Amino acid sequence: MASGIFILGPVELRCEGRREPVGTGRESLTLAALAVDAGRPVPLEGLVHRLWGDEPPHRPRTSVHAYVARLRKRLARCGDTAHLVHQAHSYTLDVDPDAVDLHLFQRLTADARALADEGAAERALDVMDQASGLWRGEPLAGLPGLWAAVVRRNLAAKRLAADVARLGTELRLGRYAQLLPDLTTLADQHPTDETLAGYLMVAQYGCHRQADALRTYDAVRHRLSDELGTGPGESLARLHRLILEQVPVGDLLAGTAARGTAPRTLPAQAPLVGREQEMARVLAAADSDGPAAGGTVQVITGGPGVGKSALVGAAARRLAPHYPAGQVHVDLRGYSPGLPPLTPEAALTSLLRDFGVPAGNLPADLPGLLGAWRTLLADRAAVIVLDDAADAEQVRQLLPGDSPSAVLVTSRHRLTGLPGARSLVLDDLPMDSAIALFRRIAGEDRTRNLAEVRRITEICTRLPLAVEIVAGRFVSRPSWTTGHLIGRLDREHRLGEIRNGPMEITATFAMSVNALDRDQRRAFRLLSLHVGGTFGAHAAAALTGRAFDSAERVLEELLYAHIIREPEADRYAFHDLLREYARDLAADEDQIEERDAARARLIGFYVRSCELAASMVYPHRGRLPSDRRPEFDASPPPWNDADHARRWLHDEYEALIEAEHVARSTGDGHTAALLSHALAPFFQEESLFATACTLHEAAAEHWRRTGDRAAEGAALVDLANAQTGAGRYDEAHTSGLRALATARAAHSRQTVAEGLRALSILAWNRGRHAEAKRWAEETLALRREDGDLWQISRALNNLGIFHLYLGNYEPSYRILGEALEGFRETGDAKEMNRALVNLANVHMKTGDYASARRILEGRLDYARKRGNDMERAIARVNLADAMTGREEAGERLSLYAEGLKTFLRLDDKRNASITLHNIGLVHQQAGRHAEALESHRRSLAISVAIGARLEECGALWGCGVAESRLGHTEAASRDFDKAMAIAESLGSEDDIARVRASRAELRAAREADADSLGESA
Repeated sequence: MASGIFILGPVELRCEGRREPVGTGRESLTLAALAVDAGRPVPLEGLVHRLWGDEPPHRPRTSVHAYVARLRKRLARCGDTAHLVHQAHSYTLDVDPDAVDLHLFQRLTADARALADEGAAERALDVMDQASGLWRGEPLAGLPGLWAAVVRRNLAAKRLAADVARLGTELRLGRYAQLLPDLTTLADQHPTDETLAGYLMVAQYGCHRQADALRTYDAVRHRLSDELGTGPGESLARLHRLILEQVPVGDLLAGTAARGTAPRTLPAQAPLVGREQEMARVLAAADSDGPAAGGTVQVITGGPGVGKSALVGAAARRLAPHYPAGQVHVDLRGYSPGLPPLTPEAALTSLLRDFGVPAGNLPADLPGLLGAWRTLLADRAAVIVLDDAADAEQVRQLLPGDSPSAVLVTSRHRLTGLPGARSLVLDDLPMDSAIALFRRIAGEDRTRNLAEVRRITEICTRLPLAVEIVAGRFVSRPSWTTGHLIGRLDREHRLGEIRNGPMEITATFAMSVNALDRDQRRAFRLLSLHVGGTFGAHAAAALTGRAFDSAERVLEELLYAHIIREPEADRYAFHDLLREYARDLAADEDQIEERDAARARLIGFYVRSCELAASMVYPHRGRLPSDRRPEFDASPPPWNDADHARRWLHDEYEALIEAEHVARSTGDGHTAALLSHALAPFFQEESLFATACTLHEAAAEHWRRTGDRAAEGAALVDLANAQTGAGRYDEAHTSGLRALATARAAHSRQTVAEGLRALSILAWNRGRHAEAKRWAEETLALRREDGDLWQISRALNNLGIFHLYLGNYEPSYRILGEALEGFRETGDAKEMNRALVNLANVHMKTGDYASARRILEGRLDYARKRGNDMERAIARVNLADAMTGREEAGERLSLYAEGLKTFLRLDDKRNASITLHNIGLVHQQAGRHAEALESHRRSLAISVAIGARLEECGALWGCGVAESRLGHTEAASRDFDKAMAIAESLGSEDDIARVRASRAELRAAREADADSLGESA
C-alpha cells in the first residue's frame, strides 16, 4: 500500500509513499477511531468515548470537531481518496476499505480462507502472506486509552486467528516438520486453545512422534480441567482417538478442533414495524462498542407488551453481518406464567450446546460453565439475545466477559449494575407506526378507513401487543368492519375485547403484576384510583395511606418494574391499559370501604394542599372562614416558596379539577365548593375561564342550598370574574349584582369590596368606562376604610386604568403612581410591573412613546423570566403597541402574532379581538388594506360575539378605514356610522373624535372624486 491509512502498527497516513504527519496523539486516535469503522457512521457520543473513555474534557465535542477539521486538511493533501463526512451527530470516514490496512487485512484473510476451502492451498498461502505483510508491529502503537487497548487486544486475536488458519492450510500440504517450532511456541502461549493443540498433535504425529502427540493431549486435558473445569471438546477428543488408532496422518485433519457452522437460533418473527429511532440507537451502540472495540451489552426494558423482544430480534438480524460467529437466543423466563426463571446453569448449558459443545463435555457446576462460555466467546463475535430477564443478577452470570460479542438483554424490570451496559427504555409506538402495524396484520383491503384505524390504535393506546392482538382478532372475523371493531372496543370494559383466541392482554399484564410482592400489588391497585393523569409522591402517600418515604419507595419499585411511568421528574403515571387492569383488580380484591377511604384521603389531601398553595401564591386573597373547612388527615408537600407552590398547582391542575368533580358527583358538594374557591385566583391568572365557570356555578348553588350567604357571595364573585374573562358579560353582570346583594346581606365587607371590583372590571371590558370608574371609586373607599395597603393599591391601579380610558391622563398618571408606590412598599413585584405597564399606556396616550417603550421592554423581560403564558402574551402585545416606526412593522406583527396565538389558545376573546384590531392597524399603516380589512373583520366578529362594545367600536372604525382605502365608500360609510353610534353611547371622546375625522376624510375623498368626474364630463 503506497497510499492509505495504517493502524496495524503506529497510526500513519501515507500519500503516494510519502508519510503525512498526523499530529497529536488524540488526532491519531481520532483517525484510528474512524478508520476502524471506515465507511460506517461513528456517533459523536461514541467518538468521544473512544477518545476519552469515561473522563472527557469540559467541551469534548468542540475538541472532536477540531481534530476532525485538522484531519480533513491532511486527507485533502492526499487527494480525493478519503473524505470525512459529518451527518446527524456522527462522522463517517468515506474511503475505499482497501485503503485502510485493517480492512484490507480482513478482506485478504477472508479471501484466503475461501481459496483454502476450494482446495487452492498454494494460492491461499500467497494471499495470507500479503495479509501478514500488512502488520508493522503492535496495532495503534502508543495511543492512550481503554478503547485503544481493547482494540489492540482484539486485533491481536484476529491476527492469531489468521496465523492459525495459515498453519491449518500448511498442515494440509504436509509441512509437518517446518511448522512444528511455530506450533510449539503458539501452543505454549495459548495453552487452552484446542485448535492450536490439535494442529500441534497433527504435526507431531506427522513427524512420527505419536507419544509427543498423546502427551500434548494429556497436557491440554489437565489444563482445561484445572483452569476451566471442563474437558476437551469433541473434535480434539476424536483426534486423540484417531492417533491412538494410528490412522494415516492425512485422515487426521478432519478431526481437528473446527469451529463448525455458526449457530442461528433466533425465533422466527414478522418484520419489525416502526421503532426506527430505537433501532438506530441499538445499531449505533453496537457500531461504537462493536467487535473491534470489545463488544457491547445493551439492556432494553419496558412495560408488558411494548415490543422489547421484537426490537431485539430484528436488531440481532441486522447486526449479523458484523457478528459472523452466530446469533443465539435464550428465553430466561423472567415473567413466564407457571415457570420459574431460568437458572444460570440451565441458560449457560443451552448457550454452550447452541455453539456445538457436546453435552458430555459440559462442566457440572456454574463456575465451570461460565468459564467454558467465556473461553468459547473470547475471540468470537456473536450476537447473544438474553430475552425476558428476571433481574440483573440473572444476566450478570451470563455475560461473556472480555469478548467481541454483542449481548442484547430484554426485561420488564430496569436492570442496574451490569458493567458497561447501555440502557434503552421502550414506550408505546408513535401513531403512524401503530397504524402501520395494524394494517400489516389486518390487511390493507379491510383497513382503508384510516380514521377508524387510528381510533382503534388509540383505544389500544398504541401498545404493540394490544394492536397485534386486536388486529389478529379482526382477521379471524371476516364479517367485521373497522367500525364494528371500534364499537366493541369502546365498551366500558375494553380489556375484555383485547383478545384473540387464547391470547389476552390481561394475561400479559398479570405476569408483571404477579411478580410484585403483596405491598407492591396493593399500592398498584390503590394508585389506579388516582383522579388525574400524573401524580406526585405526596398524592400517592394519601391514596395508599403510607408515610411519604414509604410511598416514594414503593413508587420507585413500581417504576423499576415498568408498572408505572415517570413522564417528568418526580411525576408518575399509569399506562392507560394498565390503569384499567389495576382498577379491575381493585374492584375484585379490595373492599369498597377501602377504595372509598383511599379516594377520601386523596381528595382531602388535594383540598388541604390546594388551599395552602393558594395562600402562598396569592397571599392577599381572602379565604373562607376556617369553620367551613373540615380537618383532613393529609400532609401537603413542603414547598420552599410561592414559585414551588405555583408549580405544584400547574402539575396537579388536572387532578384538582377531577377531584372537585368526584367530590361533587358523589354528593360531597361542600368539599367541591372548597376546592372551587381555593382554585379561583389560579383560574383567573391562567385564563381557565370555561372550567372556572362550571366549578363556581356549582359552588354558588351549593352554598345557596345550604344557606351560607357569605360563602355564596364569595362564590358568586368568583363566578362573575370567570364569566367576564370568558366574555359572557350579561351573565357576569347578573352574577356580580347577586354577589353584591348577597355579601351585603351577610355583612361581609371583604366580599362586598370584591364584588364592587368585579363589576368595575366587567364595565371596563364592556367599554362602559364611566360606570367602571364609579364602581372602582366605591371599591377604593371601602379599602381605605379597612386600611390594607395592598388592597388600596390594587383598587388605585384599577381606578387609574379607568381614568386613562376616559381620557383623564393627569389623574390617571397620579393615581397609578400612588398604586405603584403602594405595591413597592408591600413588596409585590408582579403588581408593580402591572402598574408600570398602565403608566406606560399613559405615556403612549400623551405621546411619550420612548418612556413607554423603556417600561414595556423591562416588563417583557420580567414576564419571560417570571410570568405565565398570559402575562408573556400581554407583555409582547403591549411592547408592540409602543412601536411606531414603519421600519418596525415586521417586529410588531411578530409580537402581535405570538400574543394572539396565546390568547386564542387560552380562549381570551377580548384580548384576541384587541390584538387582531392592532394587527389590522399595522397592515393599514403599511398600505396593505385588504389584509387590514380581514384582521378588523375577525376582531369585529369576536367583539360582537362577547358584547365588548369598545372593541366593537374600534373594529368597525378599522373596517371603515380599510374599506375607504379600497374604494368601497358605501361600506366604509356604514361602518363609520355604526362606530359613531357605539362611541357616543359609551361616551368615549377619543373614539368619537377618531370616527369624526375619518368621516370627514371620506367626505373629502368623495367630493374630490365628484369634482374629477365633473371636469371629465
